[in-house]
Amino acid sequence: MSMARHLARALLAAGALAVGAAAPAPISTRQGVYDEAQAQAGARLYATRCAMCHGRMREGTYETPALQDRFIANWSKAPVKNLYDYLARAMPQFAPGSLKPEETAQIVAYLLKANALPSGSRPLPVDGPALARIMLEPAAAPLAPKAASRTK
Repeated sequence: MSMARHLARALLAAGALAVGAAAPAPISTRQGVYDEAQAQAGARLYATRCAMCHGRMREGTYETPALQDRFIANWSKAPVKNLYDYLARAMPQFAPGSLKPEETAQIVAYLLKANALPSGSRPLPVDGPALARIMLEPAAAPLAPKAASRTK
């Protein structure tokens, strides 16, 4: 193999390592990935576009899933992009694919808030690469109260 080929392969490998090293680390929904205004807008959208099927309090019905309790656990350990893309493609049931990107993000923000995930200082993004970095995790379970220590 020629020296030029070795050099070209080395440069490609170095470039691939640099790209991999430059990739931002994933973040958790526990770190506040939406803002309050976005979640409030999502609550209004939910009331008009989602509640008729999923219930006013996200309780679900026999035919539609609840959007609380096990909902986040069912989507957890996956990027928020998965949930966002599903909502954008398949919801609302009476008009699939009719949500604008900002509306989809607002509804996702509302669902995160409704499932006890904290808000942050920035709205949830609408672009795929940014959403792919955010890992959906359930809210941290409250710590069990410590038993009182007994001394004799």
